[in-house]
Amino acid sequence: MQLTRFDRWLKERFIYETQIFTLRIPEGGLPRGAKVEDVEQKKSGDYRHRITVKDNKLADQVIECLKEDHIMYATHVVEGKHWYNKRISPKGKSFTYMWILRFFTFCGICSAGYGIYLLGQNEALMTTLKDTINELKGGM
Repeated sequence: MQLTRFDRWLKERFIYETQIFTLRIPEGGLPRGAKVEDVEQKKSGDYRHRITVKDNKLADQVIECLKEDHIMYATHVVEGKHWYNKRISPKGKSFTYMWILRFFTFCGICSAGYGIYLLGQNEALMTTLKDTINELKGGM
């Protein structure tokens, strides 16, 4: 199903993370909110550090710091491992359309329940149903 603009914003804001791989950490330090991890040589190739950033603006600040110190870097945008990923971004489905469908289904169920309640309040209908049931029981 096609994603709406709201779906794409949710993914960008809450699910995607920017990973920046570098050989060394800038001497001036990194902006607050950047998480630095050492990476095994076999997995990362030439890079030794992975800086994980969840916000795009913060990622731009980190990249500016790296450019100022003339540090080689590579960026990757990945899906973070969060408990809410399946709720916000179900595979092959749109979050917005899913909740719109749930809303209309809920309205339909409530309307059907209210209609059954109103039919139960109709005395003539209830006596007719009771008579029909008694006739069916008597015939068996």
